[in-house]
Amino acid sequence: MAFASGDRCFLIALNRVPNVGMAKVRSLLRAYGSLAAAAAVSPEDIAADCKDIGPVLAQAIVSAFRNGMAEAELARARAGHFRLLTPDEPEWPQALQELESPPLCLYCLGDVSLLRQPAVAIIGTRRASVYGMEQARKFAQRLASADVQVLSGLAEGVDSAAHEGALLAPASAAGKTIAVIGAALDRVYPESRKPLAQEIVARGGLLVSEYAFGRHADKQTFPQRNRIVAALSRQVLVAETAERGGTMITVGFARRLGRAIYAFPGRLDWPSFAGNHALIASGAARLALSPEQMLDALDGLFSKIAPNTPGESVLPAGLSEDEAQIYEAVGTEGVSLDELCRKTGLPMPQVMTLTIGLQMRRRLRPLPGGLVRRV
Repeated sequence: MAFASGDRCFLIALNRVPNVGMAKVRSLLRAYGSLAAAAAVSPEDIAADCKDIGPVLAQAIVSAFRNGMAEAELARARAGHFRLLTPDEPEWPQALQELESPPLCLYCLGDVSLLRQPAVAIIGTRRASVYGMEQARKFAQRLASADVQVLSGLAEGVDSAAHEGALLAPASAAGKTIAVIGAALDRVYPESRKPLAQEIVARGGLLVSEYAFGRHADKQTFPQRNRIVAALSRQVLVAETAERGGTMITVGFARRLGRAIYAFPGRLDWPSFAGNHALIASGAARLALSPEQMLDALDGLFSKIAPNTPGESVLPAGLSEDEAQIYEAVGTEGVSLDELCRKTGLPMPQVMTLTIGLQMRRRLRPLPGGLVRRV
């Protein structure tokens, strides 16, 4: 569905109207061609032309269009250094358009470029075991160290462990952590996670919400949040969950979207792992054995080698000057360490250290015979 260039403010305004989602927006676009055109008609016309919009809602829509609601929201965003994204902007993650009801806009705090990079979601119960949180933290640290974005929901338990693990990755890694929040960004929930949210942004990560300023968390916001977590992910790792709950809602969205699902094994007599075991037993999830297993499945998705012209490539983000020199010298066919020393003029110990570091971050891959090549 295409939006007109002038629809941005109207989408932001509609996002503040209760009971208006993408289905209602589609009705307005079918009737009038653009939201700007819809804003020019009366509430009575909207109710007559859009069968799924009643008179009361039509009045609320027209009021939102005409009372400066979008301008006020944008002013609050500027004052708080937030960024509001709508589907007509280049930074908008196209993965969200796979949803039956994608959000009308996203409120962001941090690096919005992370939204366009494939991510792995690590999810689970708020009342997680020490084992579940330790494994979530371990996998998140390894994934982020390999330049993979780690995504979760900022809740207590598994979510927080996943964010914390990603924050343990080296500062040189391009992998960060993204928190999708079930409340407005000025109402971060739970309050106990505010320091973690602040650290995520300070370390180059991102906070995301579809909710307008002032919206508190409630029983509706979390299931809605979960569909965004599933859509933004290429893989979903279930750390620990019972057979029912928010984690399984996210898994349901992920399955419908065709995302790869992994799950940790747990003790058979622990109810908090019953969901994991059910997913694995049914074949809905793969048994998660190591971060490398998941990284191998992501090969190709996370490569940032993007030829512009034949023989020309874009360097991956986050490389030091020496790492970039090694990366450029390696090529795609395979090269020995001796050859790298000759090409770069760097001493063998330094070449070995750099190539090992680039292999750990999934930029280089070892080959038989002591050769390396780009991933």
